[in-house]
Amino acid sequence: SALADLDNVALCCGEFPKDDSELKLPKLHAVITDFPQEHIDPKHDVEGMLGMELLSMFDVDFDFPNNRIRFWKPGTANKKGLDEIPAVVINETGLIGIRLTVPGAKQPILAFLDCGATFSSMNWKAAELFGLPGKSDPSYRKSPAVAALGIDGNMMTLPVVKQVLTFSGEVQQDPQTGRPIGFAPPPSDWKPWEPVQMAIGDLPAFSTILGDGRTPYQGPAALIGLDVLAQRRVVFEAARDETRRRRVFVSPSS
Repeated sequence: SALADLDNVALCCGEFPKDDSELKLPKLHAVITDFPQEHIDPKHDVEGMLGMELLSMFDVDFDFPNNRIRFWKPGTANKKGLDEIPAVVINETGLIGIRLTVPGAKQPILAFLDCGATFSSMNWKAAELFGLPGKSDPSYRKSPAVAALGIDGNMMTLPVVKQVLTFSGEVQQDPQTGRPIGFAPPPSDWKPWEPVQMAIGDLPAFSTILGDGRTPYQGPAALIGLDVLAQRRVVFEAARDETRRRRVFVSPSS
């Protein structure tokens, strides 16, 4: 795929400070390629996708309940009433990851947030940690399934299971030894996301996107898509700083 420099680009068709009609942006870079999402909605012509290069310039407020997206200067987003989810930048992709878990599980897994994914999914190692049957279990033959497009453009059929998802906080340490003893629970007002039908499969995205460019990632992993994210207001503090640590804020309940 070809790579293009985008000069003199701007965000338009919204509400801007000082009665401006657009928000000018610095030079961006775009991969020129076809992508399946451009045909997902026949009522709208989708001619591009905004990636982390743009989002990392702002605090990004996905106000799904009110059908609005707001771009704030870094550190200025209104987060009143939201719960903080500790997050990190996974690698040079700029994707944001959190510790995802299910109620009752002892070990969270790495999950990256993907606003371009319609549904959430996890690989088979993650399913095992969450106490689900193995890949060869006959129960999956009777379960619902979903078709997913692999990174190679080929379709994959994945079984789906109903899951209630939540998150784990920072690592907790023993005050005497300093050794890790677990993970902090979510804030007391937090309610798990509403159940979703989560796909299970070893999608190429898990091994390639989460890898280091040389060695494919082989550990448990998940992708959190719009079926989870769109349930509540979400604010990404995605702006770059000197560390990989980021913060995500989410409404504590639907």
